[in-house]
Amino acid sequence: MQDKSTGTSKGKPLTKRELHALARERVSLISKEFTEGFRFLENFPRSVTFFGSAKVTEDTPYYIQARSLAGKIVTELKYSVLSGGGPGIMEAANRGAFENGGESLGLTIELPSEQTSNPYITKSIDFFYFFSRKVCLSFSAEAYIFFPGGYGTFDEVFEILTLVQTHKIEPVPIILVGKEYWTSMEEWMKKEMLSRGMIDTHDMNLYTITDDEDEIVDIIRKVPVHNGVPLNVGTLPSYEQDIDRDVKELAHKKCVPCEGNEKPLAHNASEDLLDHVNQWTMVDDISIEKTLHVKDFTAVIELVNKVADIAEEQGHHPDIHIYDYNKVRFVLSTHAIKGLSENDFIMAAKIDELLR
Repeated sequence: MQDKSTGTSKGKPLTKRELHALARERVSLISKEFTEGFRFLENFPRSVTFFGSAKVTEDTPYYIQARSLAGKIVTELKYSVLSGGGPGIMEAANRGAFENGGESLGLTIELPSEQTSNPYITKSIDFFYFFSRKVCLSFSAEAYIFFPGGYGTFDEVFEILTLVQTHKIEPVPIILVGKEYWTSMEEWMKKEMLSRGMIDTHDMNLYTITDDEDEIVDIIRKVPVHNGVPLNVGTLPSYEQDIDRDVKELAHKKCVPCEGNEKPLAHNASEDLLDHVNQWTMVDDISIEKTLHVKDFTAVIELVNKVADIAEEQGHHPDIHIYDYNKVRFVLSTHAIKGLSENDFIMAAKIDELLR
């Protein structure tokens, strides 16, 4: 008996050749889904993503409020509303946007013999894999709004919190609607997670619990459009973003030659400096890195040349990796001390300034 999703026989061990063929096929499909998903999202640079239970019906308070809130977002802010495109809260959000003439977007999922799309979507893209769909849902919005839900909703809210906590995405508003529902979760987090040192006090500030629609709209209004989806660097366009004074000061410092006679930064010091650069990832307290997706190979070369000019001027050089013709990864480390110094974060801030 053949498994239609893999083309292999059920119940029989796969041969090595079948494993390689299956791996290539799946990697190709995953790559295609990410590429098409990001291209879809690039057409909607201002968006808010709604999450919540698929089981609520249109006569429930949560559905009614999600519908109302989405309507305010498209009319007052002119933002697109994005959801998983299914029933429940997803339908309510899409419906509110649709009824008010806004862009109502759906990232839908293929499920066997099951209707998964609601009728209020103006534009959509379909996914086969849940994880690639979830990445796209959590990658580009200016704010994330969570209504009460089950396992899937909790998976998504903690995923977004973790991405912000670990600097994998820029800090964005994470808004939990339904005080009586989310407050009990918050109390559990304080009692079990915070008290045991599993999270830090400032981690409790990564989200807002509120039922006030005007407050939610005001929170979103104050957020600069961020750059979660791949950059079209090209001519290095500027984009609006509030720049913290500490970030400016870091970018305006000059790298000081390191002869290897100092110690690498302590982990806490590196973490503090990481807060002042944009979407860099720290690797084993030894290096920081950042990957950019750019428009084409010409744009890659233009960007690399601009970074090279800064590196020559500062006397502090990143490792630069170019791959897939339109991706470039910068890795910063102070090799003389086999670890991180302030110079690495100064260079990172200067690269960030170049992209503003």
